[in-house]
Amino acid sequence: MDDFRPATTAEHLLWLLGEHGVEHLFLNPGTDSAPLQEAMAVLTEAKVTIPRIITCSFESVALAAAHGYWQVTRRPQCVFVHVDVGTQNLGAMMHNVMRDQAGVIVIAGKTPYGEDPDSLGGRAHPINWQQDVPDQAGIVRGYAKWIMEITRSDMLPRAIGRAVQVATGGRPGAAYLMVSRDVLMDPPAGDLGRTTRYAVARPPAADAETVRWIAGRLVEAERPLLVTSKVGRRSEGFAAVTRLTDLVGLRVIDTPESGCLNIASSHPMNVRSAPEAQQLVRDADLILVVDSDVPWIPKFAQPRDDATIIQVDADPLKTDMPLWTFPVDVAVTADGATALGQLVQHLEELGRDALEHPRTADAVAPAGEPDGPMTAHEVVESLNAVLLPDDIVVEEAVTNAGVLHQALERSLPGTLYGAGSPGLGWGLGGAVGVSMASPGRRVVTVVGDGSFMFGVPTAALCLAAEAGAPILVVVLNNDGYRASRLPVFDLFPEGLSATQGDAVGTRFAYPPDFAAVARACHADGERVRDRAELIPALQRALLAVDSGRSAVVDVHIARG
Repeated sequence: MDDFRPATTAEHLLWLLGEHGVEHLFLNPGTDSAPLQEAMAVLTEAKVTIPRIITCSFESVALAAAHGYWQVTRRPQCVFVHVDVGTQNLGAMMHNVMRDQAGVIVIAGKTPYGEDPDSLGGRAHPINWQQDVPDQAGIVRGYAKWIMEITRSDMLPRAIGRAVQVATGGRPGAAYLMVSRDVLMDPPAGDLGRTTRYAVARPPAADAETVRWIAGRLVEAERPLLVTSKVGRRSEGFAAVTRLTDLVGLRVIDTPESGCLNIASSHPMNVRSAPEAQQLVRDADLILVVDSDVPWIPKFAQPRDDATIIQVDADPLKTDMPLWTFPVDVAVTADGATALGQLVQHLEELGRDALEHPRTADAVAPAGEPDGPMTAHEVVESLNAVLLPDDIVVEEAVTNAGVLHQALERSLPGTLYGAGSPGLGWGLGGAVGVSMASPGRRVVTVVGDGSFMFGVPTAALCLAAEAGAPILVVVLNNDGYRASRLPVFDLFPEGLSATQGDAVGTRFAYPPDFAAVARACHADGERVRDRAELIPALQRALLAVDSGRSAVVDVHIARG
């Protein structure tokens, strides 16, 4: 409304978020959010545009959803949490936001400062002293991109504008704001403040000379290789990888940890087998590493000494990883999608005559059907049979991520998402965020049984219902923490644990009934042990999603 005048700083804050384009506020309320809750009611009644309020019963799920929404839209959303304890409940999702360079805004309450009887919003409960900690921001200091406390109403417009700008621009990340409820109850600033001219920096491009040099090396190379993780997050990155591959015939290692689709799974130059990828790293005479944190594992494969290694990254130094020492001959500070687009344009200008030796990939024989218990591979093949081309898959399959990467058929950009980092518990909330950002699309998340429980399924499924964003959850249930079992076997191959085929603390003696958990949270739930029942169960679950209801299919696979 043009004549809007806020009555409190809380009302001003919500208005500013809306004016800056924040569409959703994921709310986990506490004693410090009361002024915001009243402001939400007042502004909604007055038909003032503010973010849509999504009630969340657990903070980590809220942040995962905001992260998933960012992946699809590249627009930051807001999460409100309760002082220090709510901030702590963000947990590993802050790690994922940092590693995946996701733009989000976290607003945390702060213990009130006022103690006098006439202090509006002042301290009124023992927790107002107990939750007054020396360094609340220290909880996230190593993971947030930017931190600020709003202590005066007149700084609010600049703080919100700056938060959106910083979260979105450069290498995106989390902007963490703190504000006490007595400040939220203060009269607002006299000037509503500008909501424009907070420019977001455009993605950096490579210089023309470097583009020409890389193009020349690609054309000359006999065994060129592209290793990338996240360049396909943007459709132009997916298109550039595909076109570059078609132009010069280089093989593409689309790493399983990428959390996105960088090239169509069916593309003949896409390397989907881990052993094949390792051999290609050993054989390549040129390796182009683009937007990848871990291009290969030195324990399993290392490039040859005479290979030329070119790295393109917004931060090629990886300054947030203290020990990152992969060999690099030429490092280019540039946005991956932008730089690859420049390479494609230059190569197309050179013409066909310059591209002398098109290369082809060797065919890989499909895996045969195993005997015995169902395997993760069979589950993925069943998904291939029931999914539509534009259905979206969200992945947190952990030790089965490689199987998913090798067998899942996805050919359209934006049809595969993942945290792109190892903080478990992201898959459920992240899928809800992806679903919120993709109305009319079906979203399927594939998780392990451990990551299903890490994801606080009661909170995530309730969030899906609250947001009207149904998801299908496929649980690869191998009866425990395989990701914590395998390192024991690896480090002690002749040890007692390996001999017994088990490791302490990695099996669930009394696992929950995941299907029953789903049914308790407004979702369909079904357990599958017989492979003949798998596709029918998936089809029933997809029908539930089509009707606006989430579903969980708990698939029991071979114990690992």
